[in-house]
Amino acid sequence: MFAKFLVFGAALLASFAADGAVQKLDLRPAQDAARVLGNPDKGWYHHYYDNCLTGYLGSDADILRIPNLSHLFLRFAWCYLEPEEGKFNWALIDDQIKKWAPRGVQISLSITCQETGEPYATPKWVIASGAKGALYKVGTKGELYSGEGHGVWEPDYADPVFLEKLENLQKAIAARYDGSDDIASVTIASIGNWGEGHNGFTSRKKVPVDVIKKHIDIYVRHFKKSLIVIGDDCLAAWHSKEEIEELRGYVRSKKISYRDDSILVNWTYRHDPSKLSFLHPEFFSDAAAYAPTTLEMEHYGTMKKRGEWVGKNGSEFGADVVREVIRRAQCTFLGFHGRAKEFMDDNPDYAREMANKLGYWLFINGVGFDKSKGEFEVVWDNRGVARPYKPYKVYFKFGRVEGGFEKTVLLKDADVRELLPGITAKKYRPDISDIPEGLYELSICIRREIEGKPARIVELGFKESLRGGDGFYRLGELKL
Repeated sequence: MFAKFLVFGAALLASFAADGAVQKLDLRPAQDAARVLGNPDKGWYHHYYDNCLTGYLGSDADILRIPNLSHLFLRFAWCYLEPEEGKFNWALIDDQIKKWAPRGVQISLSITCQETGEPYATPKWVIASGAKGALYKVGTKGELYSGEGHGVWEPDYADPVFLEKLENLQKAIAARYDGSDDIASVTIASIGNWGEGHNGFTSRKKVPVDVIKKHIDIYVRHFKKSLIVIGDDCLAAWHSKEEIEELRGYVRSKKISYRDDSILVNWTYRHDPSKLSFLHPEFFSDAAAYAPTTLEMEHYGTMKKRGEWVGKNGSEFGADVVREVIRRAQCTFLGFHGRAKEFMDDNPDYAREMANKLGYWLFINGVGFDKSKGEFEVVWDNRGVARPYKPYKVYFKFGRVEGGFEKTVLLKDADVRELLPGITAKKYRPDISDIPEGLYELSICIRREIEGKPARIVELGFKESLRGGDGFYRLGELKL
């Protein structure tokens, strides 16, 4: 066996009495921090259907090069999904689910009501029903459209007809997808340019706090199970400190998470480099207590053109900024906002690094067993930037070395959501009363069990050779 009873440092298992009944496995020599782990509910996401139905699609082969790809981000206009009232083009979503779900890739939904490239992102039939709004010239001056240049319709976000039709839309989407394991999250995208919560390229009007709350309430009423996400600009765009705090408290009370759509955007970074383009860490600190957070990097081609991403793997500029931002945001999902082939050709090593670092990245430094108490202590080492958020189950498997007996035991008192970044020692008392005395090989498995689907295994930072076909990692021998 690869590990016998090697003594830990006192700092690791000091809580166990130093007597003959205590056995300790030092698992640090068995760790592998270089291997990319394909873990659920974390990692990279890829923009797909980006604002329109042709943006960033790429080939399946190129997209599958992204290590530990968590989900595809489908951001497109309401008019594409519901071209006629009550008649939905569900294939836009369902076709992607059918293609990607068997590959372990989920879908994130962001159905927008205003796009700078689509004149009527809110469908014309909504306007014909009496919803108020106006056509604005795309730009940064807040000009009404006069027939010159390019114009887009911006809804009056408080209009009762608009809100009624919007609620019907979200009700229909939720009825079909809420709580589905194929859906990673749903973004509140009913306000602002590209659903980002601001009107910076149309009216430049501030959306009142009470109106934003009405939009939040629509999503909360219908999405009872799926993760709801809101862009930080929805709270911060042109609002006072008092208004921001009011909205921040409201979002927190609804257990909604955040996304930031401006990491390494030139203006956002250059106007105050100390913030690293991450303007509202307090929002993300709120959400990280209960939900995974999301970061969106600037359009990749734009970053390269303007000097926000320089060198192979961003080594000359860019990569270190994002490393620090994901730490501050306790980020679980990161998107590079570009074509997969270009990004992966330029950044293969960085993509692998972030695949592990985003969200949780679990190692076990050691296991101790106090036979007199029937108590195990596991010394966890989370080298990621966030905790796990799903209630994964933890199992021990005991296999008698001489053969003839094997038993798998659920650690009922194990909650991996408690494993914050850093080292955490946890004690467990599994029921081993019916396991005969003897020398056993101890193995461990963490998995998320989904009704009607295969369990999703959480990979640990051990050498691949220690993992069995059933997802259990062999830890070493203990005498029971």
